[in-house]
Amino acid sequence: MPGAPVITSRFPCRPWPAVRAAAPWLLGLLCLALARPAAAQATSPEVLKAEVVYRVLMFVNWPADREQPGRSLQLCTVGEGRMDGALQVLAGRSIRQLTVDVRHGVRAEQLAGCHLLYLPTPQPALRAALAELPVLVVSDAATMLDQGAMLNLQVEDGRIVFDVELDAARRVGLVVSTKLLRLARFVRHQVSAP
Repeated sequence: MPGAPVITSRFPCRPWPAVRAAAPWLLGLLCLALARPAAAQATSPEVLKAEVVYRVLMFVNWPADREQPGRSLQLCTVGEGRMDGALQVLAGRSIRQLTVDVRHGVRAEQLAGCHLLYLPTPQPALRAALAELPVLVVSDAATMLDQGAMLNLQVEDGRIVFDVELDAARRVGLVVSTKLLRLARFVRHQVSAP
């Protein structure tokens, strides 16, 4: 059916030589975050999810005006949740030329300053405000890809996996690297009619 949503386990294009050459390095980098190391058995799922978020951010680009040197990369949350403390650990780290800053308890009128918004549950009141903003919406609730999330984190067999809603990210001007899409458990996007 034309225009029907399709869920795929791989991004449907052939990798170019540079991607193929970088794939082992990228896979190793993300596996550090995705695999649950034996020494970190006591590490909480939230801490592991925060590390995955950090690594994912390396492979997402915002419009040029949002990635100017000297600006911070704003990770935002809407309230007190189980991921707030885990995300706070990322504050001060660097992503390209941006330094990560974490803001808790943002309101709808503050969303324009965010690069990433973590939503633990559906927030219908924020959905309209997010529709046009270049904000990567991340969640770990199973149904959130249908509620506006672009990246959904899940625990599967003791490791963190992620799904991507590619069209939602593209609609707001985010560019998600094909390197990242190849590591996603599922990539959901619309298939055009031939």
